[in-house]
Amino acid sequence: MNVKLRLSALGLALLVPALLMVRWSISNAGSAPVVHELRLPRQVGIWHATQEERLSDEIWSIIEPDAHLLRLYEAPDRRPIWIYVGLYGGRTGAGKTAHDPEVCFPAQGWEILERRSGDVPLPTGETLPATVLEAHLGVQHQTALYWFQPAARWPVGSAGEQLMRIYDAITGRPQYAFVRFTASSDGQQSAADDLAEFAAEIAPAIRRAVERLGAREVDESQQARL
Repeated sequence: MNVKLRLSALGLALLVPALLMVRWSISNAGSAPVVHELRLPRQVGIWHATQEERLSDEIWSIIEPDAHLLRLYEAPDRRPIWIYVGLYGGRTGAGKTAHDPEVCFPAQGWEILERRSGDVPLPTGETLPATVLEAHLGVQHQTALYWFQPAARWPVGSAGEQLMRIYDAITGRPQYAFVRFTASSDGQQSAADDLAEFAAEIAPAIRRAVERLGAREVDESQQARL
């Protein structure tokens, strides 16, 4: 794999402001105080996990996910895909959340060329609303696909999702995951098709991970009241 592509993909993996995303280290994998373990399959369709990273303490303190995963998947004749998933549980008053790519790309010097919404067809026949960003920084071109995954349902997209998130919180399901995939493009052909195919394969596992987090927090809350 081209070293520049690997570095540029990793540099976009979190989409936090440029001055805050400066330390990545496998040796620090166990140092960030992750509350829950996030498990996703290492084999996703034709893609296989080849590299894994974790947030440094510094970056973790900015966005504070309850669990996170940052992993590279590769497949023959396909673009390598970096995936970042940050799980957030039912904490109140924390004030920490995922950063919106539309803000963080420009904060890092990237110019957004296009933003569009689209539905990813799922194997079940359902669809997953997601957002695709096309951006460039000099000669580097990136495609990102992302969404916010709630527990026990697929997102509905647009303004309706904000209302549904309020309903989820009222009904005791405030858990969600910020999910983002990135791949390098060549400036001529977008990586969106590869990202959508990958998303269709792994999205059910991500939704199950959010549901497990919600079930675990309910159990912990019940035990605390005993």
